[in-house]
Amino acid sequence: MQLDASSTENEAHDYAQAVVETARPLLILDTELRVKTANESFYKLFRVSPKQTENCLLYELGRGQYNIPALRTSLEEVLPQNSSFDAFEVTDDFETIGRRSVSLSGRQLGTLRKIILLIDDITARVESQAILRTSEIRYRRLFEAARDGILILSFDTRKITDANPFMAELLGYSHAELLGKELWEIGLLKDEAASRTAFRHLQEKSFIRYEDLPLRNKTGQSHAVEFVSNVYDEDGRKVIQCNIRDITERKAMEGALRDAKERLTVQAAGLEQVVAERTSQLRETIGELEGFSYSISHDMRAPLRAMQSYAQYLLDEYGGKLDPQGVNYMHQIMRSAVRLDSLIQDVLSYTRILDSELPLASVDLDRLVHDIVANVLSAPSMAPVIQIKGTLPKVVGNEALLAQCVSNLLNNSLKFVSAGTTPRVEISAEAIDDTWIRVWFRDNGIGIGPNDHDRVFRLFERIHSTTKFEGTGIGLTIVRKAAGRMGAEVGVESALGEGANFWIRLRKG
Repeated sequence: MQLDASSTENEAHDYAQAVVETARPLLILDTELRVKTANESFYKLFRVSPKQTENCLLYELGRGQYNIPALRTSLEEVLPQNSSFDAFEVTDDFETIGRRSVSLSGRQLGTLRKIILLIDDITARVESQAILRTSEIRYRRLFEAARDGILILSFDTRKITDANPFMAELLGYSHAELLGKELWEIGLLKDEAASRTAFRHLQEKSFIRYEDLPLRNKTGQSHAVEFVSNVYDEDGRKVIQCNIRDITERKAMEGALRDAKERLTVQAAGLEQVVAERTSQLRETIGELEGFSYSISHDMRAPLRAMQSYAQYLLDEYGGKLDPQGVNYMHQIMRSAVRLDSLIQDVLSYTRILDSELPLASVDLDRLVHDIVANVLSAPSMAPVIQIKGTLPKVVGNEALLAQCVSNLLNNSLKFVSAGTTPRVEISAEAIDDTWIRVWFRDNGIGIGPNDHDRVFRLFERIHSTTKFEGTGIGLTIVRKAAGRMGAEVGVESALGEGANFWIRLRKG
């Protein structure tokens, strides 16, 4: 049986048309670079109509975003020279879809005197590259400004590939002199055999730490250092990073402290037994508190102060180059660092009073909630809608514990929402009587069944699996415990599929 020729041609045409319509966005241009046609993908991407596109010169489309001399030259050479071009990038504010980055590729359409212009939306890739560049710049600034030594080593050769300025200052070598050397060659390990032993341990565990490692610099001067080394992946290859902290002065102070304690012990040897026992107990307690206080204040507060300083440096030296939003971000960084530093100091105060009553005072709830919400909204992965109704009142509480309550309740409301739903939270306060107020956190989440209202506040109790919603199962337990320590109460009103209304009852400030 013979097939009808026209039927076969129509079928081929329909097939070709279907392929074009489902392909990536494209334009067909004539010799004058006038748009003859565009596929459905183009219209969907740019949200324009055929009337706004067809029979228009390419350079007259939209806001004239394609009116670029280099692009025009490349297009005008396609037909006369049978040439092509790829990955011509254009970033502009498009009238209908906002700021986008697209990649253009052009070539002759078969044997026709037409040009096919293929278009790829590369906005996400361009933004990711910009974020990566910013991250690299920040890392380099921290790397060069750090007051601890940092060495980067090749995992394969154990040789130094980079060193920060403080490391060069500590060792007395120039940056160029450090490159290509192994650790034992710059006085960090005893000899080559010790270096090989340390490297084997690093290969097995991916981490090594020396609490007190002797170091002799280029001039023969001795130092005591803490040495931490770990292996991490950098673009598919293993790299070794070594962090070196000079503890020479600290060791001298510890030695002086030990000597002082020994002298005091000799002087106190003649005291009565009961005094000696109490003194021993007091030393043990003080030693534990000193260790804890040092760990918190040194290891946590020092980076916070550095964050504050560097943020202030950016404002002072580069503030004129930042737009108002950038300046606002800097202020938020400093406010967050100050708040966290304050919370750390509160923790140190709690260690001194142990089980004593926590200090309660008047807390500006409105300022606290606005600052916490601002931090949540500044996260690049979050796009919630958070509304704070009216001005929240002052309350009696402990700011550190109240911040934990607000943060956990807010994060809980933002987390448990259905896929594809924009999280929405409304925060408000109402007076119960002349003494108490109730703060509400109303969300549009998946809701909580009546039988689970009490379970959600229990330690490690989870209503949903971790594969569906992340979390440790202790966030709301922290809220209930913190509220109890402040003489407050917490609860929830909810039904499945109807969102959740969490509340915390606090005394008026």
